[in-house]
Amino acid sequence: MRRLLALLLVGIIAIMSCATPAPAEKLRILTEDYPPFNYVDTNGKVIGQSTEVVKSIMGKLGQNIAIEVMPWAQAYQLTQTDPGTALYSVARTAEREHLFMWVGPIGAYENWLYAKKGSGVQVSTLEDAKAVKAIAAVKDEAGQQKLAGQGFINFVFTDATADGLKKLDAGAADLWLGTREDVELVAKKAGVNPDDLEPVVFVHKLDLYLAFNKNTAFSTVDSWQKALDSLKK
Repeated sequence: MRRLLALLLVGIIAIMSCATPAPAEKLRILTEDYPPFNYVDTNGKVIGQSTEVVKSIMGKLGQNIAIEVMPWAQAYQLTQTDPGTALYSVARTAEREHLFMWVGPIGAYENWLYAKKGSGVQVSTLEDAKAVKAIAAVKDEAGQQKLAGQGFINFVFTDATADGLKKLDAGAADLWLGTREDVELVAKKAGVNPDDLEPVVFVHKLDLYLAFNKNTAFSTVDSWQKALDSLKK
């Protein structure tokens, strides 16, 4: 009888263990300084259009994950190597498709090459832009990757878009790879008058996503996508 009771107890424990849901995967959420989508305000708070979407998804899922802000190149590399890591706002391109698992879209943007008014830089096509001495860009940003894929090698790299704009303003770059939606905010941060800038060549328009490390549990990524979908209804 004691043996039978012991076996029954073991069976009950096993059943209860199977029925207990696995704890939610611990996530690390990364972003960069990329207004108006994600940036830090004067009070040190991470804000922006994409940030609001990400926080709303967390709210749907009952999660409160601290968002870490770091240079793009660092965050981009960490998201590829560290399981349970996600990065936003990431342009979803063919070159990146196999590198991540995706949740989105959470926004969209246009990349342009900008010149400083009165600089004398004569550029009307992407092919023309190959001839300039230097283009200020953030390394591994989608626009930079596209240009590099088309044979561009004339980059001067910066950690943030505002730093690139400073180089353009100071004459250390002939063109700046910027985003149409954030020109005024970035110019303000760089201490540059946005009226002194002119868009000269369109690069591309892309949707923005959350990019998850490829080893993140499918159930985690799926829950984030479903939460985002429910917000859009």
